Amino acid sequence: MNNSTTSANRESRGASAVWVVVSALMLLIASAPAKDSSAAGGDANVSDLTSLSLQELYNLEVVQLNVLGGHTHPAGQTMFGYQFMHMNMSDIYNGTKKVSAAEVFAQDPTFTAAHIEMKMDMHMFEVMHAPTERLTFMAMLPYKEMSMRHQAAAGGYFTQHASGIGDVEVTALYTLHGDIRKGGHRLVLNAGMSFPTGSINVKDHQSGNPALPLSQLEYPMQLGSGTYDLMPGLTYLGESGRFSWGAQTVATIHLGRNDASYSFGDLYRLSAWTSYGITDWFAPSLRVDGRWWEDIDGRDSRIGNGTPEGRPGIRGGRRADLLFGLNFYVPEGRLKGNRLMLEGGFPIYQDLDGPQLGTTWMLTAGWSYAF
Repeated sequence: MNNSTTSANRESRGASAVWVVVSALMLLIASAPAKDSSAAGGDANVSDLTSLSLQELYNLEVVQLNVLGGHTHPAGQTMFGYQFMHMNMSDIYNGTKKVSAAEVFAQDPTFTAAHIEMKMDMHMFEVMHAPTERLTFMAMLPYKEMSMRHQAAAGGYFTQHASGIGDVEVTALYTLHGDIRKGGHRLVLNAGMSFPTGSINVKDHQSGNPALPLSQLEYPMQLGSGTYDLMPGLTYLGESGRFSWGAQTVATIHLGRNDASYSFGDLYRLSAWTSYGITDWFAPSLRVDGRWWEDIDGRDSRIGNGTPEGRPGIRGGRRADLLFGLNFYVPEGRLKGNRLMLEGGFPIYQDLDGPQLGTTWMLTAGWSYAF
């Protein structure tokens, strides 16, 4: 298949995905419960919020971890944040079926090793600022630490490592409908872009042996995409009384190929969540996150075909995660404006072009301060 055909297919699939999600969002807005104005004397967030301070408005927002632009800020507010995410991957999938390393080697005798476990720790530093009521800017800088354990076809095990800065992401969030100071329903346009600050030249010693020369690591162990990536999306936010909910669709579209003659497969995500404010400082949440990503386009000639993760044609997949969150906010005192967040979960569905490592569980902890 030539490049023009591949691009056309991607555009067609992307347009279809956006149309389906936009339709779903419109239905969600239409069916969501209306704001109960009769409760204005009880809960501040179901009445006009124009008299509230920036900190009080931020208090009403339940921040969803790992949702790019899942909240906005009132005019003049700035937020600094930090997130730590751990992801554990194990079990080899071929489609929805788990297979053993022995079955991988039997499937293709040219495989010299199979990846049996991967761990990733990511430190994410972020800043947000709202110059106007409708516009919020956000910038994120990740630092990744990864390790991948292998089982050799000839017997034995070894581990390789990678660490460094990932790709910087910059996003503008523009409120198309609604008002953060009035609550109710809001529709936010996500206009993001990722810059290739993460390395695609990560190497480690062959077979994890310091006595052997360095070799190019497989695609999952690279720190960045090597391409400029568009990140368009839509976010719906709703609230009534102590309940809040939302849904978001966002895509990552890679523009062209990188200097190593490949591009990662485009990624499409759809998330939906709900939360309940038990008190003015504590709110649990529940979120479902689905994602679909394509195979790698092109090939890095420095990466051999001896492992499944080194083959670009079997890197696509689909996954749905179920995630539980806790949101803590300090409304008064010397620590006012600080927020702590936890979210953890696991996949409830995986269908991977394989053989490919599956995801086992993930956990994220975050802190933010708004002023």
